[in-house]
Amino acid sequence: MGNFKNGLVITGGASGIGAASVKAALARGWPVAFCDVITPDKIDPSLLTEKSLYIQANVTKPDQMADFRASTIRSFMERGLTPEKLNVVACAGISRRGDPVQVQLMKDINEGGTFNLLRAFASDIAAGRGLFVGLSSIVAAEGIAVKGDEEYKSTKAEARRIATEEARALGVEGFAVAPGAIDTPMTRHEAVFGMLLLGAARTFGGDVKHPQHKEVLSLAGVPAGSTPAAVLKGLLGAPLTGTEDFKIVAATFEKDPQLAMAGVMRFVGYLNPKGADGQRHVRPEAIARAAEILTKLDVVIGPEVVARLTLDQFEKGKAPEGGLLKAYSANGENRVTQLMSAFAG
Repeated sequence: MGNFKNGLVITGGASGIGAASVKAALARGWPVAFCDVITPDKIDPSLLTEKSLYIQANVTKPDQMADFRASTIRSFMERGLTPEKLNVVACAGISRRGDPVQVQLMKDINEGGTFNLLRAFASDIAAGRGLFVGLSSIVAAEGIAVKGDEEYKSTKAEARRIATEEARALGVEGFAVAPGAIDTPMTRHEAVFGMLLLGAARTFGGDVKHPQHKEVLSLAGVPAGSTPAAVLKGLLGAPLTGTEDFKIVAATFEKDPQLAMAGVMRFVGYLNPKGADGQRHVRPEAIARAAEILTKLDVVIGPEVVARLTLDQFEKGKAPEGGLLKAYSANGENRVTQLMSAFAG
C-alpha cells in the first residue's frame, strides 16, 4: 500500500490522549496499531480504518503485550503497512488514591504497563531507530501534586525513568511526555479543574498587572476592582451560583473576599460534596464549567494538543532535550503551576 516513514503503536488508544493520538497519526497517513481493555465493538468507528489495527489487551500482562506485538508486526506485514520507524507510546494510565487495591492497580498500569510495552517492542523500535514514549505528568515533572496524589506522582516519575533509562539499557531512544491539565474523561472525575478555576480567580483575577487579568474579568463579566470572590462567582455563572448548595460557599465570601486558604478549602469542598456513601464526589456541572473557562484561558488543553506535540517530536526523529516533552498549553506556557501555587502555604 506504500512506503511509510513513521508508524504508531500505542496503548490506551480507545480514549483520551491515546484516541487523539490514533486519530492524529491516521490523519498524517501513518499506519497505527493500538490496544485497550475494552471489546472491539466499543471502539470509536473513526479509529478503525484500513491503516489501523485494534487489539484488546491488558498492559499489566507481559504475555498480552507480547501477543500485541506479534499481531502488530504480522498485520503490518500482511497489509503492506510496515513503517521504516516504529514509534511506540505507553499511554494507558489511571489515577487512583486511598484504596490500596486501586493504588496497586494504578502502579501495575502506569509503571508495569510502560515497562511491559517497552520490553515487547524494544527490538523493533531499535531496528528502525524509532522512539519510545512513556506518559508522565506535570505533577511529576514540576513537583506540584496536591495532598493525596503522591503515589500517582510517583508512578508518573517512574514512567519517565522507564522511558529513558530502561529504554537506553535496551538500545532504544526514548522520552517522556508530560501533559498539563488535560480535559479527558478521567480528569472530569477529579477536583483539579475546580482548584485551577479557583486559582485563576485569585491569581489572574486578583492581580491587576497579570497579562490575563482583563481577559478573566471579561469572562467573569465583572468590573475592574472586583474581588477574587466576585470574579469566581462570575466565572461559575448563574446556573451554578444560584443553587442552594452554593449559598453555603457564597456566605464565606463576605468574610473571605480574597479567597484565602479557608475560602479555598470550602470551595473545593463544594466541588466535592459528600454523597450517600460518605465519600466525596465531584459535581459534574461545576467541573464542566471550570473546564470550559480554563480552556479559554489556555490552562486546560484538549488531548489533541498533546497528540500533535508528540507526533511532531516523532517527525523530528529524536528525543527532546532532557528526555521530557512538556505539553502544558497550546502556546507553550506553564500556567498550571502558576495557578496551583495559589494553594501553597
